[in-house]
Amino acid sequence: MRNRSSPVRRLGAGIVALVLTIVISAPRASAEPSPCAGVDYNAKILDIIRTLPTGGGYSLGSSFVSPKLQAHNIGGGNWELRVYDGFPSHCTSATYALFAHLVALLHNGGKITLTPEQLRMLEVKWEMPDGSRLVDGQDPWWIFNSNGAGVAALLKHTGTGMSFRDDKLAYARPGDFLKLFWNGSVGKSEQGHQVVYLGQRKMDGRDMVCFWGSQKQRKKKRGRTQPLYYPARVGGKVHDGYGEVCRPRSDIKAMIFSRITCMENLAAGLAEMRAKADARGTGPHGMPLPFEDSYLKSLRNTSSDQATLDRMYDILPEPSSFAGLTGSTDAASP
Repeated sequence: MRNRSSPVRRLGAGIVALVLTIVISAPRASAEPSPCAGVDYNAKILDIIRTLPTGGGYSLGSSFVSPKLQAHNIGGGNWELRVYDGFPSHCTSATYALFAHLVALLHNGGKITLTPEQLRMLEVKWEMPDGSRLVDGQDPWWIFNSNGAGVAALLKHTGTGMSFRDDKLAYARPGDFLKLFWNGSVGKSEQGHQVVYLGQRKMDGRDMVCFWGSQKQRKKKRGRTQPLYYPARVGGKVHDGYGEVCRPRSDIKAMIFSRITCMENLAAGLAEMRAKADARGTGPHGMPLPFEDSYLKSLRNTSSDQATLDRMYDILPEPSSFAGLTGSTDAASP
């Protein structure tokens, strides 16, 4: 599948409707803080999903292609960010590409302003200029890609959002980023999936959690052999790669939702990350060091736990115990 760019002009009128039809049954709370500048970033994320291709293949191996982010000088002191989806993809590459499309939409449209250096900081890089290898926990992409709660970590480091747990799906909204844990482990022994939450539905009497992401269809034994993923709508298909799917709620051991609330903070957040990296000094060849989250970096080789994740990234407990989030009563006809 051909890579395709997504500058802001692609997100105009005529966007086709989301094929997913799901029912969100949560009551609406009354105490949600207003997003920065009154922007509903969840709605923008759903709009971007509508423009993205379906499929493209899934790979964790040598055939994986990371998304490409390119900063272009368009004259007059202005820079544009262009995003190219990489195929085949995997879960974090797909969701990071989606995050990058959101940045491009806002930056190219003048809603936020990033410097050329900050645009390049967001690129998916595999090594530093001196040839040293980048790993999970370093700079934005490798933070996002990390085990544990990569999205929650990046939103905390940049001040662009908040994260919370919501096992009853009472306050989660379509457009929230969602880390799914297939087991209870965090770190080296973790099994999980990173997606964008779309809602919940009943299917053959079972509760399903539905989401957009990149995944590969396989089989699972649940008393009898069944598909891992189910179509998000009647008559739909499960594609390897980008797509909207559902998974039985019983398969999910833990969930962390991350909601973007203030992309206006991104430039200042990236500047602070760069300043903290510079404070570490320089590498062996006098080159700048990357920003580093030592906890996320440690998860490559060690195990941790859910409570530590919550403490490290200010992940809020079940929303029933605090005010500040809202559910959605918006419903689409199945």
